[in-house]
Formats: sequence, structure tokens, C-alpha cells
Amino acid sequence: MIDLVAVKTIATTIFIITNPIGNSPAILTLVKDFPIQRQKFILFRECILSLILALFFQYCGEYFLDTLMLKDYTIAICGGVLLLMIGLNLIFPDHSRYSSTQKKTEPFFVPIATPLLAGPSLLTIVMLYSRQIPSSLTVSVGLILAWVGVVIILQITPYMQRLLGNKGITALEQLMGMILSMISIEMIVNGLHLFLQHTN
Repeated sequence: MIDLVAVKTIATTIFIITNPIGNSPAILTLVKDFPIQRQKFILFRECILSLILALFFQYCGEYFLDTLMLKDYTIAICGGVLLLMIGLNLIFPDHSRYSSTQKKTEPFFVPIATPLLAGPSLLTIVMLYSRQIPSSLTVSVGLILAWVGVVIILQITPYMQRLLGNKGITALEQLMGMILSMISIEMIVNGLHLFLQHTN
């Protein structure tokens, strides 16, 4: 049986943690060089990949981490380092790496699907819900419902470029790089905090 009250709670919590509205400016800076239809395809694909990752952690997360002997702090620190590298690249882009005839590489899985959408905090919450709620189907339905909202928000994101223009996007890119860098430091600090708790 599906607990509809629990589904609503799970979907709301997951949607807030995923934060597609807050993440959409940062995500836009990663896909802005592609045509709008391609942007929409990339974002839809990344949403599906992040949902698959969340469902994987719901059913196999603890077993997977135990098999690889990975801890929560390892995921948090690794995700933070990856996000920091991306944030610094947004603030200080290396234009010399790209010639006028060279296409920008599409983001695939990292960093949009993870850690921006399905980051360590979300995966931890998903595993927590899977422990607390007896019905796996209830958790899965809540996840899928949350991702419907995520897909809708991200499909609107490409049109922000038309509103902001190239200069606006450049300024937004640097701002989001700074914000991503701060988020990444927070993830690393949380990972170190978890590490210290584990060692004590």
C-alpha cells in the first residue's frame, strides 16, 4: 500500500533539497553554449540520470557503500571537490582551451545530475527514508513525483538566456561560480565534520 501522506512529505522534502529553482542559474551557465532544443534535451537527460541515481541509492545505497567501503564523508568531500573545480572554472574560464571551430563538451552526469541535483545530502536523505518507511513503493513514488517538478523547472531554464542576454549570462556565470565554490566548501567542511565524528 502507498501512504499518500508520506508520498507528499517525501516529494516536498526531496524537491526542496534538489533545489532546481536555485540551481537553474548555475545549470544554465553549463549549457548556455548549445541551442535551446539541445539544452532542453541535455537537462531532461540529466534529470533522468539523477533520478536513476536517487532510486539506486534508495534500494542499493547502503549495500553499495559497504561493498566499496565508502563512508558518508567520502561522498561529501569528493562531491565538494568536484563542485569546487567547476565553480573555479566558471569564475576563471580558460578560453584558450577552445578554438572557434571547437565545440564545447556537453556536461554528462557530472556536474548537473550529480552533485547539483542528486548530491550527497539528497542521497543521504533518500537512504534515510528507505530505512524509516516500510513501503519502498511509497518512497519511489515520492521521488518520482519530486522529479516531475524538477523536470518542469529545468525545461524552463534555457529561456533565461533570452531574457538576460550574453552580458547578463557572463555576469551570472561568475556569480554562480562563486556560489558553487561556497557550496562546495560547505560540502567539504561537512565531510570533514563527518570524518571527525567517525574517528572520535
